[in-house]
This record gives sequence, structure tokens and C-alpha cells, in this order.
Amino acid sequence: MTQQPPRPLSDISSDYLEAQGETNHSAVQQELVRFVRWCGRTREVHTLTPLEIEGYSGNLEGAGEESSERLAILKGFLTYLHRQGWTEANLAPHAKLRRTGRKGLAPRRSRTAKSNRLTAEGHQVLQDELAGLKGERGNIIEEIRLAAATKDFSENAPLDAAREHQGQVEARIRELEGTLKGATILRQESRGKNVRLLKVALGARVVLRQVQTGQEVSYLLVESREANPSAGKLSAASPLGKAVMDHAIGDEVEVTTPRGAVRYLVSKIGG
Repeated sequence: MTQQPPRPLSDISSDYLEAQGETNHSAVQQELVRFVRWCGRTREVHTLTPLEIEGYSGNLEGAGEESSERLAILKGFLTYLHRQGWTEANLAPHAKLRRTGRKGLAPRRSRTAKSNRLTAEGHQVLQDELAGLKGERGNIIEEIRLAAATKDFSENAPLDAAREHQGQVEARIRELEGTLKGATILRQESRGKNVRLLKVALGARVVLRQVQTGQEVSYLLVESREANPSAGKLSAASPLGKAVMDHAIGDEVEVTTPRGAVRYLVSKIGG
């Protein structure tokens, strides 16, 4: 699959909507409008991250009976992006609702505490997003005020959309504040200190050489929420991430891909 050149999310969502024809057109359009607004109309599609997909889809639990339908629409769009080559990884598996209920509370806290390990760069990205969302509050309030000024309240879609947007932003702010509060910054070894790690671990940069072709790739091993292969960040939960974890320089690992088994040599670990 060939990676497509960068394009704004709003343009590709329009293409996808046209390709759907008349099948459930209204519901698909509404969900795409919400998703594009969440991510930003001018956002280049290839920069979307699993963390953002989890953040958006996690808020769908407040949609009641519509949550499953909206989630299915989102998954379909994300799958389309991957199949068309707009995203390197399929982000659809990251679109999921949070589990609720008393029985799920304790395990959920445990998973959250364990997964809040971020690189310094990833931590800064979340801080910037949080600051941007807080700065957006004033605009949302004004958007609600203008929509509420409409005289016809029998079917005030703009007002409903503005209030829903406000709810999503506030939910995302709370989520980011919780993530940052409990986050641990992964330590990355400095090149100047000439530190050499013995084995591949979370937060380490590893250089891999494909045995058959000799081609080398460099990845930073991160949690799945921060993964972005196109930016050199490999999820430790991915097939390749799992394969190289805890291996030392000189070790060979084998990864099964759609095109068959590929062998890699761990040629460098660390800075």
C-alpha cells in the first residue's frame, strides 16, 4: 500500500461521504462533521494518532443508544483512511467506548496508571493540546450564545451541535488533566553521556536492520497511545515492538507480516 501525499481531513471526509451514496447519508455526515471538528478541519490526515482516536471515541459513551452506531461510522471511516493509504496504521481498533460500571472501575484505574508512561515529547504534545482546548472555551460559549439566539427552537441543530461540542471538549480536558497528573516521563539516554543499554526496553531507541535487504530503520519504543510509526514512534504492543522487546544487540527477531515473515537484526540500542 502506497502512502498518499498529505491532505486536509475535511477534504478526505467529503470524498468518503460521496463514496457512501445515499446509504445512511445523514448519520454518516453528522458523525464526520463532529469528528472533523474535534481534530480540526485543516488537520493533515497522516498526523492523526491513536491517542486522539481514543479520546474522541471514548466520549461517545454519553451518546446513549446512538453510541454504537456512531462508533461503527467512525471505525468505517478510519478503516477507509488506512485502505486508501492516508494513514500508515489502521486507527480503527483504537475507536472504542470506555467500560463503565462498578465491576470495571478497579481494573480501569490499574490500566490507566500503567499506561501513563510518556516520552517527554509526547507529554509536551498533551500539554499543548490541553492548553489549546482550554483556550477554546471562550469561542464555544460564544458559539452557543449565537446558536441560542435563533428563534426556531423546535429543531435547533446548531445549538445542539454547539452544546455537544462543549461536552466533548470538557470531557477531553478532564481526560488530559488526569493523564498528565499521573504521567511518568520515560527516560531517554543522552548521546553525550555515551550510555549503552543492554536490552530493548520501553523508552529506548532501537535501530533494526532487515536481514534480507540490509535496510535499517530507527524507532523509539513507546506506549500504544503515543505510537506514530511515520514519526519514528513504534508501539511496544505492536508485533514488531513485542518481537524486539528485551532483546540485545546482535539478536535476530522474526515478525509475521501480510507479505510473509521478515527477519530483523537489532543493530543498536539507546541514544
